[in-house]
Amino acid sequence: MKLQEHSLRRLRRPVIPRMHNVTACLAGLAASFLAAPFAWGHAGDDVGQHLAKIAAVGPHGAGSAAAQASSQALAAKGTDVLPRLLTAMETENPVAANWYRSAYESIVEREFQKTSPQFPVAELHEFVLDPRHQGRVRRLVLGLCDRLDPQYSAQLIPRMLDDPEFRDDAVERELAVGQEAVDAGDSEAARDAFRQAFEHSRDGNQTARAAAKLSGFGEQVDIAAHLGLVIDWWLIGPFDAPRFTGFSREFPPEKRVVLGEQYPGQLGAPIGWLRHRTSDALGLVNLVAALAPCQEAVGYAYAQVVATADRAAELRCGADDNCTVWLNGQKVFSREQWLNGIRFDRFRATVRLKRGPNELLVKVCQGPPNKDPQVANNWSLQLRFCDENGKGIPLGVVSPPPAEASP
Repeated sequence: MKLQEHSLRRLRRPVIPRMHNVTACLAGLAASFLAAPFAWGHAGDDVGQHLAKIAAVGPHGAGSAAAQASSQALAAKGTDVLPRLLTAMETENPVAANWYRSAYESIVEREFQKTSPQFPVAELHEFVLDPRHQGRVRRLVLGLCDRLDPQYSAQLIPRMLDDPEFRDDAVERELAVGQEAVDAGDSEAARDAFRQAFEHSRDGNQTARAAAKLSGFGEQVDIAAHLGLVIDWWLIGPFDAPRFTGFSREFPPEKRVVLGEQYPGQLGAPIGWLRHRTSDALGLVNLVAALAPCQEAVGYAYAQVVATADRAAELRCGADDNCTVWLNGQKVFSREQWLNGIRFDRFRATVRLKRGPNELLVKVCQGPPNKDPQVANNWSLQLRFCDENGKGIPLGVVSPPPAEASP
């Protein structure tokens, strides 16, 4: 029976090596492709001239007639221009990107009408594999590669656990492999797949699912540490902020955090700082439960996190309704958005952590209730520190005594 289970595992996993460092493994493969001249080409190159005309398109229809003509001219070309179109598509100009894509799709669909369609397959594969290309364009090419070879994604995705664009797809596959092993009675294979899923996950939902699967085997993992979630806070609120005034109005914690101090709160009731450690698996702080049910108000969350070295980091957060974040006294993020829900990693900001304690203050506004009484008036916060790929940064937490003052 054991032999049959391992045979099943081999059949369900593509027999290809997993690549944990895609950039390093593909550096040689993609070097020649990326070393080629930029998509515009040389002066006598009509493809390059058309690409350049499209690149010049501006807002409010500026240059659109020329861009349309060039897009149509490119659409009449053969599939050999596809790599250059894809490179050009990696532009921050969305109008130009749409014109390039229009030409790309026309060429692709026309080629598929032929009895024996011909595509630059090797270059397309190189494009998909190279993480230096834009994710949205890589996915577009992956779709084409799947049309050319229906097994392409099934063979590729399991190797992409460290890829910035396809990581979530690869983790999802590991979760599926783990469940297949569970169903086949192979606990060892299941644990291996779930460990891989957890270690490489950066999405909150996938991380929680992988952790739950491992817990079923008696293996506990630290989700907060893995994702860099801040779960230990000091909270204060609600401060009164009628209608939508809370975002722009300044309250005492923005001037100085004094954890032993009390202030007049909503309806005149005194409020003070409360210690709070969230029990939510993904670090969600429910301010309604931790402070009080309220509307048209403001609350604050304060923490000190300890970094082992000076380093860059990504601050990723979400709040219902909106939030402002200060790090070491500097405002590093602010977004006014009312009556919106909270989503994992909704907002991102690049920040600099210093070695030792770093002071973190978050302001969370609560607006008027939704016009639909069936919609809950949530008030919540979620925040984490991670690297650019979403891996949590190891941070310690300072627990100051209640009377300690912070400048």
